[in-house]
Amino acid sequence: MKTYGSEPGAPEPVQVGISEFVVKGKDDEEALKSYGLGSCLAVALWDPDSNIGGLAHVMLPDGDAADGADTQPGKYADTAIRAMLRRMVENGAAYTSVEAKIAGGSDMFQFESFGEGVGKRNVKAAKEELAKLGVPIVGEDVGGQRGRTVEFDVTTGVLSIRTADGDHEDIEL
Repeated sequence: MKTYGSEPGAPEPVQVGISEFVVKGKDDEEALKSYGLGSCLAVALWDPDSNIGGLAHVMLPDGDAADGADTQPGKYADTAIRAMLRRMVENGAAYTSVEAKIAGGSDMFQFESFGEGVGKRNVKAAKEELAKLGVPIVGEDVGGQRGRTVEFDVTTGVLSIRTADGDHEDIEL
């Protein structure tokens, strides 16, 4: 795995904030990083044939029913996945080769009066949208009650996950 920031002159990762998504191509050396995923969900899409990929930091599950999804598609699982996939294809990715990895979707707090937590709903919405689009999920680290930070290396397809309790996992293809 590449370690960014520890080598002299190594590029810093590009931060993908809440409700944002970023797509990078094969010639981009910067990794994509999202900090502090609680109930939010990181969705990494990658085309291994073209080394084009993207990372979304999804906040809520369903944008099709929400006002403002057109102006901020990265906020919602369904609209973020569609917009990111569209941008990847526009940049040369092959739609039929794209694979997904997801991480996050924790339920950090229990509120019985609200029913199913936002984290679980984010995971469910992302899985449904990916299945509808025919994009296979090849790795996931979701749920639980711990926060996560993810770093996605578009050149290799590795999604590195660090949890708030110090655990580390790499999801490779």
